[in-house]
Amino acid sequence: MKEYKRENNEDIRFSLHDSNIIDLDFDYDRNALILKTQYGYVDIKNNEMVEGDIIIEEVHLEDSYVYLHEYKNVLSGNVGGFVGEKMDLGTFISAFSLKFKSLNVMSEFDSYKTYMLTGFLSRGMDELEVFVEIFYDGNLLYRVRK
Repeated sequence: MKEYKRENNEDIRFSLHDSNIIDLDFDYDRNALILKTQYGYVDIKNNEMVEGDIIIEEVHLEDSYVYLHEYKNVLSGNVGGFVGEKMDLGTFISAFSLKFKSLNVMSEFDSYKTYMLTGFLSRGMDELEVFVEIFYDGNLLYRVRK
């Protein structure tokens, strides 16, 4: 038996942790999802916030899903009971601007052809916990506005 050590990716330049996504747009010509942020995201290398958006190319809408958790009798994000809903990414994109104010990103994970975000959706006075699972074949691009 042989063991393989997974190496950490040392060239991660940006992080969406604590970013606030205020709009989701899908470019059908490019088959790309565009995550528009309110105040940008963290440039890890320079330890500063930068203004910009994230573009995920060659997204498979039919194989990407969003999971919503609404907590019952417990504060959002804590241990306890919840009710939930699973929807495809296309449905979520269509509903995002109508139902939610923003998505506050808590964590992200990029693996082989899968990009995942976790965080909280704001919809007025309450929040829903959200898990976004995006299946893609293209590039993950950070568009930095200078």
